[in-house]
Amino acid sequence: LSQLGEFGLIELLKKSLNKRKETIIGIGDDCAVLEGLGVRGQGLEKNLLVTTDTLVENVHFKLKKTSFYDLGYYSLFINVSDIASMGGTPTHAFVTIGAPGRTNVGSIKQLYQGISALAKKLKIDIVGGDTVSSDKLIVSITLLGKVDKKYLMTRAGAKAGDLILTTGEFGGPAAAKFENRKSKMVNRLKEGQTTAKSRLATSMIDSSDGLVRSILEICGSSNVGALIYEAEVPIAKGATLNQALHGGEEYELVFTASAKNVARIKKLLGRTKLSIVGEIMPKKSGVGLLGNHGRIAKIGSGGYEHFKG
Repeated sequence: LSQLGEFGLIELLKKSLNKRKETIIGIGDDCAVLEGLGVRGQGLEKNLLVTTDTLVENVHFKLKKTSFYDLGYYSLFINVSDIASMGGTPTHAFVTIGAPGRTNVGSIKQLYQGISALAKKLKIDIVGGDTVSSDKLIVSITLLGKVDKKYLMTRAGAKAGDLILTTGEFGGPAAAKFENRKSKMVNRLKEGQTTAKSRLATSMIDSSDGLVRSILEICGSSNVGALIYEAEVPIAKGATLNQALHGGEEYELVFTASAKNVARIKKLLGRTKLSIVGEIMPKKSGVGLLGNHGRIAKIGSGGYEHFKG
């Protein structure tokens, strides 16, 4: 697995899976997309979104550096980000917790309080899950959402000549190492929904695995290349360029749009910090970084990848 890596493993597993006719998108985007979600007799105009994320102690977090409350909040937040990047609205969640028997009951209550706080804020119903004994603390959430078919955003659709845009700043979580993460997290549901409903963007993803990795995912799904502008990458205070490019866990939106539509998108998103960090190129160009010196350097995948050191 250390040689194959997380993304190689995913590609390997995809080859052995079946696909039902109602599965619009399976593995390969921020959410799975299923057709036919009727809404109280209004027909089948909405799609069902499904996403899941798992946090494992000492892999994703250290209890010495975060509170149980913040961990709970964050565990739901990262799933919400996937729904946001598809232009959807989160609705229902399933929470699974694995914990050692020595864990304090009050700590688990605090964890659930964190989950419940965000769920209440976003009107998400917690409708089930599981609890199991484990050697380390594990939190896994599956989140359901909905999106109008005509507003669904995916990683595919970017075209050569499109500009690459991002919300917010990058590198902050990598520099902070999870400390005070909750206070720095920004919910991008509104921005995702607004951008999707405008129908001005051509593709969208969230930056959970880093800016470069996010752009690579868009390029892979859209069969294109990209050029990233070093000078335009919005670097968070205290972070380095490398952390901004590859750190991940910002959960900002990364999306593409025709140059003629950028001004309209900026107006729609109002005060949200929006940056143009690059442009989409033909596939043969690959993915490169235009440095401040004017030279273009080819860049690797970067970002965090499980199983690889």
